[in-house]
Amino acid sequence: MISRQIVMFMMVIGLSMSAFGDLYLLPTQPTNAQVISIFDRELGQKLLFHRPFELPIEVERTHKALIKKIDPWVELGLIKKEKTRFLAEKIMYGEPREVSVGGFKYTLNQESPWVSEQGIFYGRPSVQSIFSVSQVTELSGEYFCEVYLSWQVDDVPKWVSQIDIKQRENRLLRRALESHKRPFEKRLQLVRIQEQWQLWQGRGDKKTPQTLF
Repeated sequence: MISRQIVMFMMVIGLSMSAFGDLYLLPTQPTNAQVISIFDRELGQKLLFHRPFELPIEVERTHKALIKKIDPWVELGLIKKEKTRFLAEKIMYGEPREVSVGGFKYTLNQESPWVSEQGIFYGRPSVQSIFSVSQVTELSGEYFCEVYLSWQVDDVPKWVSQIDIKQRENRLLRRALESHKRPFEKRLQLVRIQEQWQLWQGRGDKKTPQTLF
């Protein structure tokens, strides 16, 4: 009887140690400092660029409303404006015909320090607050967790406040200016690879990188 009790006790202890061992093998959640470091490395280095219009674009002189929208960007040196003539389709004598019209050609001003091929620089993302970090879960041999955080736009250049941010195409600029008081919120999935937490970018050939928007 005594030997049977000992065996049962050892079995219970063995199962408990096994369960504890499985729990112990799960990596720890990333700290807030690690989350900020991951964000800065993988998202904070991706500067924010704005493209208010589909450039280059040719606009007839008669399209005064559109010209009025674009010209403030020209005055700030962010968009270049050149006189030009181009072919435009017009209805003449009841039929569509291409005729030469006068107007302006608008392009990004690559001579501006704020302009690149991606658009016009308007800031850099940075973490404001970390709301939560989920428990670590294991899936197909990989470890994942989810981070819920808020972020703001830093290093916003002065030109942003000189643009009409009420225009629909400038909505992101308005939010950038407001972001210190009304930050963006984002959920990010992290994966642990080679003992390091990093942003999960999907699997296989069809990866889906996580972005801020």
